[in-house]
Amino acid sequence: MSTANHVTGLVTIGRLARDAGVLPSTVRYYVKEGLLQVTDHTPGGFFLFDRASALKRIERIQALKEQRLTLAEIREQLLRETA
Repeated sequence: MSTANHVTGLVTIGRLARDAGVLPSTVRYYVKEGLLQVTDHTPGGFFLFDRASALKRIERIQALKEQRLTLAEIREQLLRETA
């Protein structure tokens, strides 16, 4: 299975994790906690993400983590930034 669709810019968890420098489990955790949104799914049910926006979001989450914010504080901050 291809890890990217160059026409649409969609990537799988594995590709996104590699590009962002995090583990796939980190991406799954961010999805589970509502910090990162899945864009689509493959026919087999695998998550697909818009590469550009997901990378930007993960970068922002990591920056907030470096400021030692809690998960709840990160969630609140992200909500404020997207409102």
